[in-house]
Amino acid sequence: MLGFMSNREECEHALEVAERVAREAGALVLRGWRGVGRISHKGRFDLLTEHDLRSEELIRSGLEHAFPEHRIVGEETAETGDGDLVWYVDPIDGTTNFAHGHPFFCVSVALYDGADGLVGVVHAPALGTTWKAAKDSGAFRNGERCKVSTRAALEEALCATGFPYDRWTTPDNNREELSLFLQRARGIRRCGSAAIDLCLVADGTYDIYWEQGLNAWDMCAGALIVLEAGGQLSTYEGLKADPRSGKLIASNGLLHDAALRTVREARYKLEDRKP
Repeated sequence: MLGFMSNREECEHALEVAERVAREAGALVLRGWRGVGRISHKGRFDLLTEHDLRSEELIRSGLEHAFPEHRIVGEETAETGDGDLVWYVDPIDGTTNFAHGHPFFCVSVALYDGADGLVGVVHAPALGTTWKAAKDSGAFRNGERCKVSTRAALEEALCATGFPYDRWTTPDNNREELSLFLQRARGIRRCGSAAIDLCLVADGTYDIYWEQGLNAWDMCAGALIVLEAGGQLSTYEGLKADPRSGKLIASNGLLHDAALRTVREARYKLEDRKP
């Protein structure tokens, strides 16, 4: 089923290429940080900088050269290629942070075969941190193997989330979920980069992360890194998560049932309030 990437050596080669292009793009982006230049709007709140475009161009060029038979799906430009294996590319995850001079932004690159992650790299240049994973090879933060936390009580958990860009116009905007987690968990963080949030679950910083309204390029790399670090992913309904679907719950596994119960309870309240 995994086609061209059927063995560990091939996945490791793909990981090397992904890390190289992510680091090159990160260096490009970092040179523009806190001096962003031209900013445009893709929506009311969704920003686009010239560095998003230049970063994606660099990544695409590197991946197309190394893997001409693969498809590439990026945030900023049209899909290319027609192979079974697909690269999901976010040239700057956390563009709003980047545009405001906040350090929580990253380059995210992932290779998937359908819903199966093969390679994932998340490089956060302003934080000096790189997370990466290849299928069945573990997860690493700056070269050191990382694992999810061992906290098992929700009241001791540090959680993370985010909010959809259409939160002003839809009642399904994560406010009910946030309210319940605020009552039950030790703390909630909202740092503005889904890819980094997932990686912070993988390395044991966060215990739970939940969010919806995302895209494949936001989640695919971080989701694989969570799994390779021993974490758990699911849909809001508790089913196997497809990181391309736009929403998921990620956890250390020990707290997954508690996270699911909290999300479900919040969403029942939301349904009750609908006219």
